[in-house]
Order: sequence, then structure tokens, then C-alpha cells
Amino acid sequence: MRIRVLFAFQLAAGISLPWLFGCGGLEPPPVQRGNRSSPGPTTPQESPAVSRASQELGGRLNTLINDATVRFQPLDYEYDEDLLQILDRAEAYLAGKSTGPAPRSMPRLSEGEEMDHLRETFRRWTARTGKHLRAEIDPLKAEVAARKPGGPAFHPDFHKRFSVSFDDLIPIEVAEIRERRNRYIHEQANAILNPYREKDPDAVREFEQVLNQPPYNLTNPEPAADKKS
Repeated sequence: MRIRVLFAFQLAAGISLPWLFGCGGLEPPPVQRGNRSSPGPTTPQESPAVSRASQELGGRLNTLINDATVRFQPLDYEYDEDLLQILDRAEAYLAGKSTGPAPRSMPRLSEGEEMDHLRETFRRWTARTGKHLRAEIDPLKAEVAARKPGGPAFHPDFHKRFSVSFDDLIPIEVAEIRERRNRYIHEQANAILNPYREKDPDAVREFEQVLNQPPYNLTNPEPAADKKS
């Protein structure tokens, strides 16, 4: 499923034009330049070549953003027990305590991308909270293992303890994968935009302005020294 995001491109004339990045594809409106805000004859500033360049850029950037948004999704799980299992396996692998292939939970990423993402997520979480992942995982893992067959389906005390341990980790993971996505978008967008820098510099500048605003702007990574005392 494609995620639909509505943008407004602020053009030189001060006209905001909506561009829809979504599953239906991008249908860009005509790019207007100068001070003309109503339909009329094409002016020298609105040559067909410039219009085509803008449309080509819009289509290619639409595809890039849609594909990146689908690819760089946060961890997908249904229950706290599912996330606990993901964390348990990933921590053991990254710590060199398990053998065999890397445990995969984010199949749209490469193995290396997924492991880098989880490693950085765990680093930020430890730096921010002062907690140690394995020390938080093992008591909860033992609690799940001790459940008796036929017991209650819901375990509110477990979920409270899980929340205390890992509620801080979830937004950190989401933020890290968003940063990773945005770096990828900007790297690929440069390759798309570069051939148009001489052909249509105004259109390039307008697209770059949008990419440099939330939710696709680049941000500085969280420093390793960010740790509670």
C-alpha cells in the first residue's frame, strides 16, 4: 500500500500548487512562472520544454518518494511479545551470541541496512535511557516462557513492565528509520535533479525546497553522548 502525502510547492509567483505523492501516481499541475495566475497564452517564461522538465522531475521524484516510504518502514509487529522476540534475536546476533544468518524483521531492507538500523536504534536508546538491552529483555523473556498452557490470554502486568522497559525505544526506532529514509531520498534525488540544473534551475530549486522541509528534510543524527545521568 502506498502512503499518500500532500505537498504544496511554493513557486516564484507565490502560488501554492498541490502535488500528491501516492498510490495513484503524480499528476502535476502546470508550473506557472511570472505573475500570471489565470489561464492564458504561453509566455516565454513558460516554454513547453520547461513544463516537460518539471513534469518529468515530478514523476521521477514521486516514484522515488513512494518507493522509499514503502521500503523504509518501522518495525512491524502486533503484540509486545512479538517486539520482545525481535529485540531478543537482534541483540543476540549483534552481540555475537548467536550463530547462523541474521534474524530478519524488515524484509524490504537489505540485511546490512536492517542490522545497521537496529544497531543504531539500540545505541541511541541506551545513550538516552542508561538501560542495557539484554538486562531488560531477559526478565520479560523468562516471564513469557513461564506462562502455562491454557492460562489467561491477556497479561496486563507483563504489558506494564514491558512498557516501562521499552516505551522509549519505539519512537527512537521510528525516528532512526525516518532519518535513514530521508538520507536515501536525498542521495537519489540529487542524481535525478542534476541533469536538470541547467535546463530548468527554477524547477530544481523548488523541488529542493520541498525536500528540505519536513517530513523529508535531513536532520543531524542523535549524538552518542546524549545520556541520562
